[in-house]
Amino acid sequence: MAAKTPAPLRDARAAAPRGPAVAGVELQAGMLRIVVGQRDGAHLRVSGRGESALPDGAVVGGLVSDRFVVADALRTAFADAEHAQRAERIVVAVDSDDMRTHHAVTAFEREDLRAAVGTGEESRAMREAAIEAHSRAAAATEEDAALRGVATVQLDDDVAALSLDGRGLRSLVGHRGRVVEVWTDVTIASLVVTGAITATLDAARRRGTVASGVYGLGRLLAGSGVSDAGVVRLGTDLTAIALLREGRVAATRAFALGRATIAARAGRLDEDARVWADCVVASLRGVDGSPPDRWLFLGVSEQLLALPSLLASAIGEIRGDTVDAAPLSVTTASRVVGEIRPEDLVAAGAAALAAGIYDA
Repeated sequence: MAAKTPAPLRDARAAAPRGPAVAGVELQAGMLRIVVGQRDGAHLRVSGRGESALPDGAVVGGLVSDRFVVADALRTAFADAEHAQRAERIVVAVDSDDMRTHHAVTAFEREDLRAAVGTGEESRAMREAAIEAHSRAAAATEEDAALRGVATVQLDDDVAALSLDGRGLRSLVGHRGRVVEVWTDVTIASLVVTGAITATLDAARRRGTVASGVYGLGRLLAGSGVSDAGVVRLGTDLTAIALLREGRVAATRAFALGRATIAARAGRLDEDARVWADCVVASLRGVDGSPPDRWLFLGVSEQLLALPSLLASAIGEIRGDTVDAAPLSVTTASRVVGEIRPEDLVAAGAAALAAGIYDA
């Protein structure tokens, strides 16, 4: 029997203290954006933002081709974003068509049902779940025809949810029950992509880790109360998708077709929008269940509104009902506090991962 994803977290915990300054960096073709902030309880409090334009070819499909140019852009954006203090932790959000996020649930049956879960028992469960999740991700990578011959690396694992006897909890400590379930997300990325980002950070005299941009965005929205939805980020040269189900990220996908190619083909928008919508639908094959009836879009200009419209029609035909498609607004990401714009939300999602707000 398939495990049921726990309901959104409802138990109350004392607010965590404000954390150190962190930064989320969105890196894509033509532009990089930085959001700096710190954890304030269960929220990310933004203190600054910065951005820098990138020349054509500096970043292509998530791969940094000119690390020195991008490093200079990073320094410029950080100078604008770091008003009060230097970020102590940096997460770089990037999407590419050979990046995969795998989602695993691991169940444990407790031996002593009379005792409450202790800190050590919770830590052991998460550690063992991470080992199993990494093993499953490695097996899935070996079976992925698109990644054969591609050197890959597993990025940090992320605990997406905890439950005890089906009750979604922020922490298991102090609770009693029989069955512990741990949901763990592991991202697989090309070693070439991650290595280029690491080299770029070194050139900018920074240190950081890499995460899937659309995963960070999806996690931010799920943590903000968006239960079931499709999230589409239309980039300059690619499209990235996250599916949210029952308050967690259930799948991520990306393919190399972005707004630059579509916008350059004057007079063929409707035709290209249908092809793009078909690509989105095709990328969802293999994902269990029907696609959601709510879709949120980021990076779609008024000139390209045919894309979400035709995708809603295509998804509606699959579901047999009406599908709602709307731009993603800042207010939807309620975990973020401060002045940012919709286009900053991917960087904010990376900053939220860096700040550890989901552990608060």
